[in-house]
This record gives sequence, C-alpha cells and structure tokens, in this order.
Amino acid sequence: MRYVMCGNCGRRLCKAESATQAEFEIECPKCGEAALAILKGNELLIRPKPQRDKPPQQ
Repeated sequence: MRYVMCGNCGRRLCKAESATQAEFEIECPKCGEAALAILKGNELLIRPKPQRDKPPQQ
C-alpha cells in the first residue's frame, strides 16, 4: 500500500495498491495545495501542479 501525501502540509490525500498505475491531479482539502501524482508500478512521484497564467482580458 502506498500513500499520496500533500507536499505542503503533509496530509494524506489518498492511498493506492502497489501495482496501481495512474496519473491524476488532486487538491489538498486542508491547505488547498494542488498536486500532480503519478503512480507507475513501484514508483510514486508527487509534484506541485504548475499554475497556468490566465491570458489578459481585453
């Protein structure tokens, strides 16, 4: 079993079986930090979701 934790506050966001393969965006309900989680076999990568600038309105 693996756990996806918030990189900002440390709250557990979800858990997954070891063989799970998935890629998803998740937002921490405690601090609001958005993250991208990538699960592949035994690898787990969690990184902050890049913030995209909105184009200026004319």
